[in-house]
Amino acid sequence: MGRIRRMVGVGLLAGASLGLAACSEPAAPPAASDPATSAADMAEAATYCEQKGGEVQQRQPAWRTNLAEEDWVPLGDPVAVCRFQTLDDEADSRIYVDLVTISSDEPTLAALAYLSRAEIPDDPPGNPASALCSSLGGTTSFGPSADGGGLTSADDPDDPVVAPCTFADGSFIDEWGIAYYGEGTVRGIDLSGVFSFDRSTLPEVF
Repeated sequence: MGRIRRMVGVGLLAGASLGLAACSEPAAPPAASDPATSAADMAEAATYCEQKGGEVQQRQPAWRTNLAEEDWVPLGDPVAVCRFQTLDDEADSRIYVDLVTISSDEPTLAALAYLSRAEIPDDPPGNPASALCSSLGGTTSFGPSADGGGLTSADDPDDPVVAPCTFADGSFIDEWGIAYYGEGTVRGIDLSGVFSFDRSTLPEVF
């Protein structure tokens, strides 16, 4: 019994010593990403957008966009999007997508959703494009109410509000761009020829 007590005592002393050693040598803080590198990457992505015929826009995420403009509620900082309107089609169609999705070396979920050409679910409740987005694991929701939300640009005469289908990896593409493409209609530009990643072997997420 005395031996067990001595062993426990030694163990406690050793544990205390280790604890003191750990306390005396604090872990180094995690390294933050280099803002300059991130800014350079985004500048390169913006250049890629323009080289492919797109226009870079800064759009403000906002809630309550189904109400009058003075009632819109800004959320966070503006986000950069690439806007394509290159077809000269009768509808003057447009498509909006985040810069990373078109310029990255690996596919994003938004890109894979677009390329899947998934069809709108049968008898969708409400907005069919939102229903398709949801069926692909994305969301267009800006809260549980019907007040709405989206990426806003009040000065844009065509699309003051764009509803993005946003995925868990942070990528997004406008919901109607995905919906029309799944039904065989290209809006703005066919993004399959814009994405910079290798499309010969893609993960079958959808």
